[in-house]
Amino acid sequence: MPLAVFTTLHEEEAAHRLAESAVEARLAACVHIEQIASVFRWDGAVQREPEFRLLFKTTRSAYPALAAHILAAHPYDEPALWAVPMAEGSESFFAWIAAETAPAATDPATE
Repeated sequence: MPLAVFTTLHEEEAAHRLAESAVEARLAACVHIEQIASVFRWDGAVQREPEFRLLFKTTRSAYPALAAHILAAHPYDEPALWAVPMAEGSESFFAWIAAETAPAATDPATE
């Protein structure tokens, strides 16, 4: 089953680096990055900060490695990380996500 996985970062370049590294590692088929405004309580005070929300499209089987990848690269003390199952959608789109997050096939000619 495909998953939509979310996190936020405070710098656009960091968001792009994390997105690209996840796609290159085949942990996500695609990542959307959008600028948002966040309001949250931290250290006893209400904060208001611009952030970038990342939406990773992945599979349930790729999630553990993707989560570890995100958390290892994340600069926040308490990174927001959550996943939502994609219960309904285009079967061909879901198949594309599965194909793009499957381990890369090895070419016997290059071994």
